[in-house]
Amino acid sequence: MAYGRLDIFVPDGPIQTFPLAETTVSVGRSAGNTIVLDNNTISRYHFSLTYANKQVFLTDMDSANGTYLDGVKLPGNERRQLMDGDEILIGNLRIIYHEVDDTPTVRLDPLEDTTQRIEMALTNFYIDLQGPGQSVAPGAHISAELSITNTTDTDERYKVEVSGPPEDWVRIDRPTPLVAAGETSFILVNFKPRRHSSSKPGDYDVRVRVFPKNEPKDVLEARLTLTVLAYSGFSIQLDKNDVEAGERFRITVENTGSAELPLSLRGRDPNSELAFRLANTRFTLGPGQQRVIEGEVRSRKSVLVGSPRRYAFDLLAQSHNHAAFTIPLRGHVTVKPSLPVWTLAALASGLAIVALIALVVLASLLNAPPPPQPVISELTVNSTLVARGEVLEVSWQATDVTTLNLSLNGTPVAIEADPQRVSVNVDTTDLNGDVEVRLEGHNGELSDIRSTTIQVYEPMSVERFEVMPAQMVRYVIQPLSVNWEVPGAVSTRVVGLENFTAETIAADGPSGASESILGIPTDPLVLRLIAEDAFGNMLESRVTVNMVNPECVPASGAVRVFAGPGPAHQVVGTVPEATIINVDARDNSGGWLRVIGLPGGLSGWVTAATVDCMDSFNINDLRIDANAPTPPPTATATLSPTPTVIITPTSTMAVPTLAPPTLVSQFTPSG
Repeated sequence: MAYGRLDIFVPDGPIQTFPLAETTVSVGRSAGNTIVLDNNTISRYHFSLTYANKQVFLTDMDSANGTYLDGVKLPGNERRQLMDGDEILIGNLRIIYHEVDDTPTVRLDPLEDTTQRIEMALTNFYIDLQGPGQSVAPGAHISAELSITNTTDTDERYKVEVSGPPEDWVRIDRPTPLVAAGETSFILVNFKPRRHSSSKPGDYDVRVRVFPKNEPKDVLEARLTLTVLAYSGFSIQLDKNDVEAGERFRITVENTGSAELPLSLRGRDPNSELAFRLANTRFTLGPGQQRVIEGEVRSRKSVLVGSPRRYAFDLLAQSHNHAAFTIPLRGHVTVKPSLPVWTLAALASGLAIVALIALVVLASLLNAPPPPQPVISELTVNSTLVARGEVLEVSWQATDVTTLNLSLNGTPVAIEADPQRVSVNVDTTDLNGDVEVRLEGHNGELSDIRSTTIQVYEPMSVERFEVMPAQMVRYVIQPLSVNWEVPGAVSTRVVGLENFTAETIAADGPSGASESILGIPTDPLVLRLIAEDAFGNMLESRVTVNMVNPECVPASGAVRVFAGPGPAHQVVGTVPEATIINVDARDNSGGWLRVIGLPGGLSGWVTAATVDCMDSFNINDLRIDANAPTPPPTATATLSPTPTVIITPTSTMAVPTLAPPTLVSQFTPSG
């Protein structure tokens, strides 16, 4: 019987699934593994799984590129326990481990009810929903507990429906429970967001609806908030693992996580013998987004004669978030000499001839010509626009050069005394503005000079982004103040207040402030400060303003709840003493408050004088419900006049028959 499975995600390929039933499972390229993966980015024997005492352990088998468990590289031959939903990264493969549990669901004993709730008198059952109380990461499980109490004297079958999050996230252990008369039944609602880039992080409004199957119109609804966390992950793939020097290759980088991910890409070889050119080294990918980057690799030293040489190199992709996860991708480059090997034999044969000729022309050699003119044929930089602190790569092509001198605005840059060197990386921390990059090549007293100009600019940084207050009360008119400072920006704006105010917050410069913006919040405000510099670079920072509910409690004893603002409306329930209630509006007079969140999603009205409200808001600042229900019409009964009986004599003197009088009742709505 299988105890788990592995789902393997191949870049631009199908998902492979392997059930796990053996106590020891090995994974790698070699045919001797339990699971064989034809992929040249992993080792012949990469990692193993061990099943013992109903636990699964992962061990990296000293693989070349390492095994990463949820973004953390594992030490070789050291086992770690696997949990359901864990992510394993090897090479360019992403693997998700899933547990398999064939144990039947066990009915839970009722928990002691410690929550305060409002009981409605007009229903024949009631429900209680206990939320999960914590966030859940994609691939993990979390549960909410629903209780259904049947208050009738007959057994009843109910139906449970859940809406809000995607359907494949939700599983109800008993969607149609049978509840005995006067009893309470407990149902588990399980949530498991998919570990996929489409699982957007944030709060999901979950609605749980319960109704008798034979009375589908008699519905109670409860709501909870499911908070889904973000997770990070990415993959990298090289279209050619073996290239020739100067040959173009393409690197595909994909964000497999559920949040934006800043990444960088660079090349590395063991002995620093290679020079890399990549079209883009820093970028940000959205969830599920891919980017293809072109590049090439060359030898730093030119080889004139000899055999082709094959060099190993690594392309390193690194995430710039809290995980700082790095994926290495191994490749090889073949560098061919300018002249083939057979030229050595020809050269050896010619040396003898040259030696003879040298004796003849020795005298003429005493008057040898001057050394050749050094030539710098190319001077390039990886970018002419560089943020201060970023690495500037300077590359060149030169011939007949014995020494090279590089300077930035006249300041020498130390480089190795190697005329075959073709590039150098320069730190720009101490540079600013226009910078002249100047390269001088010398051969004896002869020289050649090339120069180019770059611009080093100050990158933007958010020094201040303040929002006051940090917490607001729902449904209440209140002010909000925002101020910010982003050095290096030429324009700034704040977005995220669309549901709070119509006012636009922006500034033509690095700083700005908006004081006392009035609005009525209903949900948490996520304010985003977006700054742009003169070069089109964007920078974003976020601040969340949390919300609390406007809460009240009965001032003394139980409080009656009416269907509308006024005692003429029907009483729909009562709020027990010391029970916390949420209000969201008042009527025009300010004497009545609307209560929300009653069982079944119902609402009602209480008089303001009968409740005490929290100090964080004034009931006079609550929003006004202009469409509040009006009092129902009153009815009066009016009797019709007493009927009159008329007897008409006939020639036969028949005895008259009288019909009984009729009472007519009329109801006239009172003015």
